[in-house]
Amino acid sequence: MRKTRSFSSERVIGILVLAIMTTALATSVSAWAYGADENGALLAGTVKSASGEKMSGVTVSAKAEGRTITTTVFTDGQGDYYFPPMAPGEYEVWAQADTFETARAKVNLTAAQHRDFALKPLKDFQRQLTGDQLLASLPDGNPEDRRLKHVFRNSCTGCHQPNYILQQRFDAAGWTSILDLMKRVNVAGGYLGDKSEPAPVIDFHEKELAAYLARISGPEPSAMNFKLRPRPTGEAARAVFTEYEVPIAPDEKSGTEYITNDGSDWSLGTPSSLSGAHGIHDAQADLNGNIWFSYNVSNHDISLGRVDAKTGALKTFKVAGLHGMAANGHGLSRDPQGILWFNMSAGVEGGQGRLARIDPASEKIEVFTVPEGMTGPTTTAGTVDVDGKGKIWATTGPGAVRFDPETKQFTEFKSPIYKNADGIGNTYGLAADGDGNGWWAQMNMDTIGKTDIKSGKVTQIKLPPVPGQMDLATDEERKVYAAAGSTWNTAVPWAQGPRRMGADKNGHVVWVCDWWGGSLAKIDTHSLKVTMVPLPRADALQPYQAQVDSNHNVWINLMNADEVVKFDPKTSKWVEYPFPTLGAETRYVSLLEKDGGIQVILPYSRARKVARMTLRSDKELQSLKAQAGLEQARAR
Repeated sequence: MRKTRSFSSERVIGILVLAIMTTALATSVSAWAYGADENGALLAGTVKSASGEKMSGVTVSAKAEGRTITTTVFTDGQGDYYFPPMAPGEYEVWAQADTFETARAKVNLTAAQHRDFALKPLKDFQRQLTGDQLLASLPDGNPEDRRLKHVFRNSCTGCHQPNYILQQRFDAAGWTSILDLMKRVNVAGGYLGDKSEPAPVIDFHEKELAAYLARISGPEPSAMNFKLRPRPTGEAARAVFTEYEVPIAPDEKSGTEYITNDGSDWSLGTPSSLSGAHGIHDAQADLNGNIWFSYNVSNHDISLGRVDAKTGALKTFKVAGLHGMAANGHGLSRDPQGILWFNMSAGVEGGQGRLARIDPASEKIEVFTVPEGMTGPTTTAGTVDVDGKGKIWATTGPGAVRFDPETKQFTEFKSPIYKNADGIGNTYGLAADGDGNGWWAQMNMDTIGKTDIKSGKVTQIKLPPVPGQMDLATDEERKVYAAAGSTWNTAVPWAQGPRRMGADKNGHVVWVCDWWGGSLAKIDTHSLKVTMVPLPRADALQPYQAQVDSNHNVWINLMNADEVVKFDPKTSKWVEYPFPTLGAETRYVSLLEKDGGIQVILPYSRARKVARMTLRSDKELQSLKAQAGLEQARAR
């Protein structure tokens, strides 16, 4: 277990001890704070700036000593925060906001307490910022800068967040060395050697891109015009995050106690993924609320993991892979009966990828292999989903397969066009609709495949190019782009880049996340009509995966922004929920609707955690406020 760094505590402005009647909370606590201790004590307080102004939307986190669970809430419009009831014990509590120093305190929570914080301004805050804020801040005041900004976005943010890159500072020679390395790294992150063929787009732009990066993040003052997103208010500020550390480092036998940065303290910058335990990919809650995750990095021990929602205890599961290794997985989905389905790498030399299921109650794993001559599920950008008829869908390189759990039979569907001038049509994301049809994304080709399950016919739907980007390209660039096309890691400027997607199983819409385009493609599953829906900050936000709840709201994880957003198609309203962790690098989002509430489940790939977000109603928050007694304390 990683030990929390020791910091000096903030001065206690006021401590108020109250007698708490926990029975008043017992009826409602489960709806908004999963795992909250009904017999626990309340922690509340106020956050102000050093000059005395009350600060709304500040992130306030608490972690009990010796535990791997962190609970986070946000201050309201009055600068006040209210934690759900927490078990008695010693806690480290910290408050943070962009452009301010982290403030910390130790709290011995035996009864309700009131702990205030004062945040001091931070002069050099670039390392604190999320990737979307840095992308929005890149110089774009002239056509040349706008062109290079888009080259950076489409060439350097496919596998990792822009904040991981831009927290570093190098001169032009240093950035040239980095680009010279990265143009020979493949989609799996492996260096192919200095004699390998470089990525054409990065190779072509290397010199001017290095100069641009040196202006942004070099030895001289940055040319960025910082554009910060507002702190959360309203519904977003009522969110409660429960984050679980995943203390594993496969094959290193060291746990994660030597990892000094897990993203909890933003002033330390974005954590590195080079110190182990970074293979968490997709995550799902079982029907009891425990969180399961797929593990997509090769190792000897772990194919799948489970975190106990109440204790944070970790249990891992292994499916045999090649040469004594654990089979690694990528996609993970839950069917209506609570069974979890996931894809697995091959188990024999030269074999195909596999589909597997686990019953969370019995922990029994079954593995299914496609018949000879059929393409198996892929674990590179692999996705698994369950359609409205109970059939299981998984991505393959050239399309998708459907599995019938009753007959144990696979059916394969292939994209009609696998390669064209835009790129190679390897499948990335997949969704299955309520009518039993499968949908998949050919990210490099800006194409969506759709199978009509009744006829077996596969249709391809072409997405429109990102507007305005073709006009910025020079004639020479157009020739390079025409020859190179797009890949998962580098794309032409006008590429949409459909990555992963989600189907409204109670409606007739599939929502596609356009990674490069900063938009959603709304596809009517009957008419196949495509409607493009830009994200609120399309030049800065990159959507990865979508899920749709029973009220037709679309939930999207933004890997580059460390947040999840909700889109209401009825009102076109967006709500952004920022994470408490910097550098989470979330590649999936899933939902568990239970007891009248919704739980948003999030895997933190880079930060080695899984998380659950719940929402408090105004009524529930008012109940906490009344019992915390902040107003009475101020009156004294």
